[in-house]
Amino acid sequence: MGITGIRTSIVVLACAAWASAASQPLPTADAALRELQAGNEHHASKHYQHPHQNAARQRELTSGQQPHAIVLSCADSRVAPEIVFDQGLGDLFDIRVAGNVAGDAELASIEYAAEHLNTPLLVVMGHQKCGAVTAAAETGEASGHLPSLLALIRPAVEQAKGRPGDLIDNAVRINVENVVRQVRASRPVLADLTSQGKLTVVGAVYSLDTGRVTWLPQAVLQSAAVRQQSSVCINSRIAETPDLSMTR
Repeated sequence: MGITGIRTSIVVLACAAWASAASQPLPTADAALRELQAGNEHHASKHYQHPHQNAARQRELTSGQQPHAIVLSCADSRVAPEIVFDQGLGDLFDIRVAGNVAGDAELASIEYAAEHLNTPLLVVMGHQKCGAVTAAAETGEASGHLPSLLALIRPAVEQAKGRPGDLIDNAVRINVENVVRQVRASRPVLADLTSQGKLTVVGAVYSLDTGRVTWLPQAVLQSAAVRQQSSVCINSRIAETPDLSMTR
């Protein structure tokens, strides 16, 4: 076989490998969520399966990736998604930032996975005793670039004040709820994907004590999102209503 033939064979094999990987059907959001719930049970009981963590999986992923879930979580070293959910290489599209906030960079990363990789599920996961949330609740001046980060978390702290229970625990949960709503309403990409059913966004809080993930009730998140959308629609109608006094 000549050089040209060898090169052609390599290209054909590479394309075939890519096509094989790309042809694998992605799970539904519900199936992906069940997989994460089962994986977290492995973690909490310390009966790990350690899937997709061998040389064959590593080689397979050279042709592309098809993560079945996006996880926006805190950068805290104690909250590693692949361990918390007992997942492996290529299973999760991780976005990690202190306080699991969603700035432009995080939203762009979510957009990439949801729109270009067709990942059907996003989990926004906070965690117990979050240092970023604690810092946002403290008085005093933060240094460096921290003020801009803490400013994204402080609305949750303010909402948590006066509620029964621990301030930080409540703020962690409310911060997750706020980010879920923010993502669902993010235009022009994510709001359309969620409304079309192509992306499901759920909230969760991880316990450092037990290793278990508590999933936030979707009814609460959905009703809040509906209220927010209704407000947008009402404001839009008001803006579109002509000022009749100007036509007289």
